[in-house]
Amino acid sequence: MKQWFEPGVGVARHLFRAGRLLGGDAASSLLGRPWHAISMMSGILLGVASALAALTIADTQQAQIDLRFDLQRSAHAVVQAEAPVVEGFPSAQVALVDRLEPVRSVGEFSTWDPSARVTRSAGDVAVAAPLLVADPGGIAASGTRVVAGAAPEVLALAPSSRLAWVGAGLAGELGLSPDGSGVGDAHVVVGGVSLSVAGIVENSAGFDYAEQGVLISRHVAVDSFGAGAANVRLVAHVRPGSARAVAEYATGAVDPMGELALRDVTPADGERLVSSVGGDLRLVGAALGAFVGLVGMIAIANTLMMSVHHRLRELGLRSAMGWGRSRIALLVLTESAVAGLVAGVLGSALGVASAAAWCGVHGWTLVMWPALPWVMTFLGVVASLAGAIVPAMRAASITPLEAMRS
Repeated sequence: MKQWFEPGVGVARHLFRAGRLLGGDAASSLLGRPWHAISMMSGILLGVASALAALTIADTQQAQIDLRFDLQRSAHAVVQAEAPVVEGFPSAQVALVDRLEPVRSVGEFSTWDPSARVTRSAGDVAVAAPLLVADPGGIAASGTRVVAGAAPEVLALAPSSRLAWVGAGLAGELGLSPDGSGVGDAHVVVGGVSLSVAGIVENSAGFDYAEQGVLISRHVAVDSFGAGAANVRLVAHVRPGSARAVAEYATGAVDPMGELALRDVTPADGERLVSSVGGDLRLVGAALGAFVGLVGMIAIANTLMMSVHHRLRELGLRSAMGWGRSRIALLVLTESAVAGLVAGVLGSALGVASAAAWCGVHGWTLVMWPALPWVMTFLGVVASLAGAIVPAMRAASITPLEAMRS
């Protein structure tokens, strides 16, 4: 068993000694010509630094974009009933949705008639306006605010009272005072039905049509205008980004038997756009780094070719001393690998420092894949070796006679 291991130990020691000598020769060659070494490393250093900084800044910007898109994502989950809803959504089932952690408020906010005829009195010119049906939860969920008159809770306290809340825009067209003066004594005629104006409302939360509409309770809508609603919807105000999940839950929780044929009509929140923007940023960073890295690889090839030309005597002498072609080629490749390793380490440090400085100036939190510096350093070594292949082959082909002629 001992004899079986001895050759392996000898080979390992031999390889280690050969590698140490080769590395020492490469280091001596680089240190003996510092400007040559700097010119070799500069291209790879800049390539690694620019690629790492660009990718890191792209990831950091992606995080910032995610934060900004969170503010733009839909804050409303909306489900619409395709089947007739005469008695409204079951309150017990709606309460299940209301108890969800992301839900701020939930309730009905339906369009009974998208273009009802509205006038101040029977003889006035009619204005086409949407007739809306809502409960207090739906008003809160839609972001509709009462700017004058009675609070929307009156809808629940007196659902059979023929009260209406008029949008601020429609109130201006009808001549109702925007400040609500005289609202309690005002009336509007909607589709031939006289309604007392209980208040004026505004909406700037995505349901802007409420500004031009008339809002009533479901009880009044069914009694006065029939059960034929244009669309019946349940609206939930939710934490941005959770609208889709809440809507999916609501379709099953509010209508477990499928009698209302609920359908998710939640507005799109731009998740695909966020993903594509992030991907584009990373592609730009990778392309920039690849381009600069390619320039660095060409620079290394050019520098090494010049170095081989200037070192004809040295390389020829090594060949005369018994160095084989593979060993001479390996020397050039080792020099390139050492230069690439140093350039990769320095470039990674420079890239991280540049990205951190950029993020600090903009007040961002640096976001970086922990393994990225190591990956970029490895790619720097690979690029250096790729650029050294042709010079190494040229160096290996030099004969002692050619060196003497030079």
